[in-house]
This record gives sequence, C-alpha cells and structure tokens, in this order.
Amino acid sequence: MTTGEKASPRFVLPAVADNPSGWGPSAVPEELSHVPYAPYSKSDRLGKIADWTAPADGTGYNDRRFGGENDRRRRFGAQGQEAFGSGLTSLFAYTVAAEDEATFSVVDRQATVQKKPGFKSQRGGRGGGRGGAWTPGGRGGAQVGGRRDDRRGQHPGGPRRRYGGYNDKPARIRDASVQAGAEWKVVEELDFPRMNKLYYEVDEGQDISAHGVFNFIDKSFDRINTKQEKPLQLSDRNFLNVTASDDPVLVNHAKSAADGFTVYATDNVLATLMCATRSVYSWDIIINKQDNKLFLDKRDGGAFDYVSVNENAADPPMESTEKDNINTPQALAVEATYINRNFSQQVLKESERVSLSHANPFDDGNPADPLPSLAYRYRKWNLGNDVTLVARTQLDAALHAPGSNSSHATGALKLKDAPCPASDTLFVNVRALNEFDSRAPGSGGAPEWRQKLDSQRGAVMATEIKNNGNKLSRWAMESILSGADQLRVGFVSRATPKDRSRHVILGTTTFKPKDLASQMNFNQGNAWGILKMFVDLCANTLEDGKYVLVKDPNKALLRLYSVPDDTFEEDDEAADQGGDREDAE
Repeated sequence: MTTGEKASPRFVLPAVADNPSGWGPSAVPEELSHVPYAPYSKSDRLGKIADWTAPADGTGYNDRRFGGENDRRRRFGAQGQEAFGSGLTSLFAYTVAAEDEATFSVVDRQATVQKKPGFKSQRGGRGGGRGGAWTPGGRGGAQVGGRRDDRRGQHPGGPRRRYGGYNDKPARIRDASVQAGAEWKVVEELDFPRMNKLYYEVDEGQDISAHGVFNFIDKSFDRINTKQEKPLQLSDRNFLNVTASDDPVLVNHAKSAADGFTVYATDNVLATLMCATRSVYSWDIIINKQDNKLFLDKRDGGAFDYVSVNENAADPPMESTEKDNINTPQALAVEATYINRNFSQQVLKESERVSLSHANPFDDGNPADPLPSLAYRYRKWNLGNDVTLVARTQLDAALHAPGSNSSHATGALKLKDAPCPASDTLFVNVRALNEFDSRAPGSGGAPEWRQKLDSQRGAVMATEIKNNGNKLSRWAMESILSGADQLRVGFVSRATPKDRSRHVILGTTTFKPKDLASQMNFNQGNAWGILKMFVDLCANTLEDGKYVLVKDPNKALLRLYSVPDDTFEEDDEAADQGGDREDAE
C-alpha cells in the first residue's frame, strides 16, 4: 500500500468466550460480581424495572389483566408448574437494616373509645349493620356490613367463608342393620349404578289361594280436613309379620312344587329388594337355598318390622345421645309403625266384614289376641328360564265402588257374604304418612300440614315423595304385587310437636298404585330386572346353604355374604323363650 492511498477498514473478529457448561457468560467482570442475576423466560411479559406498588406475593403485572403466568394457570389448570426462575425472585427483595427497623416506631395520637361488653346493635343497612362491621344478620345470614368490602370480596375478619353449605355438614356414619361375623365371607357386591340399568318385564301374577277376613273402608274419612281433624285411636290387635320360611302355606307349596327353580318370599321383602336403589338406611335379607328352592326371609325385629321416616331427605333425622330425644331415626320409626297399624284399622267399618275362601293361616282362635283386618293373597309369577316366584301378598280392606265393573273379586278371591256385588268391590291397601315437627332437625323442609294440607296438598305430597321416596316406592310396589286397586294414604300428625303419644288425622288421599309409581318416576321394569338379576345369581352361582344380603349403610351397594348354617338361630331361640315367658305370665 502506498502512502497516497487511503487506509481501508479492517475486519477484526471479536473474542468469543465459550461456556461448555451452559448458557450465559463463563466469567463475570469484577464490576458486576455483586449484582444478582436470575434466569428468565422469553414468554414472560416484562413490566417496569422497579415497581414499588406491586404486591409482595410476586403477582405484580403477571396477572390475568396482562395474560401472565397466573392467568395461564387459571385457564389451563397447570397448577403444578412453577414459573421459570421463580425460585430466585427473593434475591431482589429489599431487606431493611436491623438498626433502622429498631429505631422506627409509629405513634397513634387518636383517642380510643373503650368497647362496652354486650351485643353490637344493628341498624338500618341490609348488610347487617353500619360501617362495614362483620356482624351476623341481614338477609341470607352472616354478611359484610359495608358494600365496599362486599364488592372487593374481603372483610376485616379475614377471607370470607360460606356458612351453612354442604361442606359444613358433619359426615354421617351409619351402622349396619346386622354386624358381619368373623366367619362371614363376601360372595358378591352389587352396586346401584349397574342395578339401575337392569330391565325385565313379567306377565300379571296368577292367584294360588286367598286367606283371611277383612272389612270395608269407611268413606267418612274422606271428608276429614285440618279444620275437622279426628284423633287417632288405639287398636288392640295382634299384628303379625311372619317370614316366608315360617308360612305354612308357602312351606306346603314348596313340598309339592314341581320341577324347576322356585323362589318364596313375602311382598315387603320383595318390595325392599326391588326398590333397593332408592334405599339409604341399612337392611338385610336372609337367603336359604336348598336344592331348587330359594327362601328370602327377614329377621324378627329387623328393618322390615318398622316404617322409616324421612329416609331420603337431604337432612334426615340424626342420632342423639339424649335419652329423651323423640326425633331420632329409631324413635320415629317406632312412632310411624304405631301410626300405620292403628290408622289401617280405624278407617274400616266394623259392621261390614267379609271372609275369603280360606281362613287366616296364622289365626290360632285365641280371642285374647284378635288379628287385624287383612287378607293374604298368594300369587305366582313366571320369571323365565323355568324360574317361578311364589309370594304372600297382603290386602288391608275392601271398598264398595258402584259401577267400577271390577273382576278381581272372583276365582280365588271370591268373597263370602259380601254386602255388595263382586263387580262393585275394589281391594285397597292402607298406609299413613306422619308429621312429627316441621321445625325440628330432620323434617326435610316439609311445610306445616295444618296450614298447607287443604290448600296445597300437591306441594305437601311432592315434599313427602322427596323425603320418603323409598318408603312410598315400597308401598306402591307392595300394592302392585298384591293386585290392589287403590292405595289410601292418610296424613297423621302429632297433637303437639313434643308429644309422640297423641296423634290426629288431618286428611286422606287415594292413588292407583301404578299412577303413584309413575308420579315418583319409579320404573317397574327396573324393579323386576333387579329381582330377576338377583334370582339368577342365586340359582346359577350359589351353592346350597345360608346367605345374607346386606345393604351397606354408607355406600350405594349390596353385599352378599356366605354365613354358617346356625347364624341367627340363637337370636330366634331367645325370642321364642321370651314369648313363652310372656304367655306364661
């Protein structure tokens, strides 16, 4: 290059520091050695270099208004992911020197007013007080007094909490109707979701025989209302609920039964099993299988001998340690059973009584223990695959209905010395709903019958269907099995809420059993499907022996146990000995 020529620029490569262990500089200059460094993600939205107004929890501009990480977590559910570099944010936090902090203090020169003991008065505002105080009251329970605090979702007492919600209810642990022994073995578990999908149709049952003596309905009870209530009277009758294996008619039929698999049961046991998916309380059925015979029995003193109250309510009656509490589930069940037995006899005419072709199989002729008015109707159904169901059903009364053109009172149900033609006679089952205390816990939000029964009977009945769905379904199914034309339901209430010994009849209503089932959305095909499934399970899977089917008290399933042959026999012997001592006295 000559001296006259201009010097051209030269390209010099800069020094490149290679960091084989990761990203970033391999060496830090001395003047930057005390500056903290934190990694960051390119997706983070950078706000200000220094923001002294941001909250101390690190949210700042990384909130939903700017589409930051918190907003992404909220929308996409990535709660377990940690923000890139979030563990190093504490390096930039300003720490106050201990000496400066020790010398700093705040002096409040405002005069304070000493609070007087007692309750705080509430004036005016809807929110339950003035000045934004957190006080109970106002509409809807406890609320924030000031509107500003309510809008911000905060109050001086801390984060708001929803009172009286579902999560605040104590967990209810119910006991099983029978405790499983050490030798009991679980054979099968049947859950309700699968049982709800079953369906089966059967033909109308055929009559085998009819037994008993029963009375006609007194129609004057149809005119009872809340202003003309009638006291409930005590009926001195010996009510029996004999199980299938102790029924002489069913036992004789089993001895002479032809080939094929035969199931023997009573209507209340069958109805409980067919309505199992609506049950909440625990119950149990004893199953005895011998050759091609299957008996479904109940235990004496078990759930089948009592009537439940508000079993399906959102807040059913609770157990109590108080001995004088008359609103526990057991106390209400005993009271409801007492009401049903006496009501079923009070609505009858003593002067109009008819008898069937056969005598009551449980009548020993003792005038000291008269039996109630009822008839037993033995029927059979064909369940397919050479399986027959034979059941004892019950009819409570007859009804004179001119022009009904009924054909039921013929054949095995032909009446003797009937006061009206057979074509004008209907068969009726009688039940009673009871009210204990509309303000007590466990009432299920039922309206007070004395105020609403006459004007809003539909609303009262709808509440009863909601709170007693299982009981009403069983009553409807029992009436369908027995072939009853009507189901008469009485409304019986306590004379005073604190006295369970005196009751009054406030009214009655009448249903056709199938119409009541439809009103409750009760599927008869599903009920027969549940029974068909269980019978097939017993016929094809179980060996000869003794079994117990138990409704789990806290879960929606049934458990089938295999038990020793002498299970419950000691209890039966003790009950028989107790009955013999009472007879001797």
